[in-house]
Amino acid sequence: MERWRGLKDLVQDAVDNGSRAVERLQKHAAKLPFDLLEQIPPIATPVKGIRLVHDTMVSGVHVAIRLVNRVAGYTIDGVLFVVEQQKEPAGTPGEGEASAPAAPDGGRGTERASP
Repeated sequence: MERWRGLKDLVQDAVDNGSRAVERLQKHAAKLPFDLLEQIPPIATPVKGIRLVHDTMVSGVHVAIRLVNRVAGYTIDGVLFVVEQQKEPAGTPGEGEASAPAAPDGGRGTERASP
């Protein structure tokens, strides 16, 4: 199971770091056109607003990607825990784990199997 957890961690880190890098690149790529357009007095004010909307939307999309990535990681951790528990003979703790992995909400709303 540790290999699966390691693979999950690698993929999760790749998605998180990739999203941050793409977000930076997208904002950087739009910077020059916005800078040039803001130098034209009649459209400078609307372009500033459009840049703000653009940057906010790009950030929002990447925040959502990273949130889904995190939730998927917690879900996979839960699935791996259940699979691990089903492999064990009744009444024996597995590899030092006595309970399910902690949920991001501190475990509220989750049921844990009794030992």
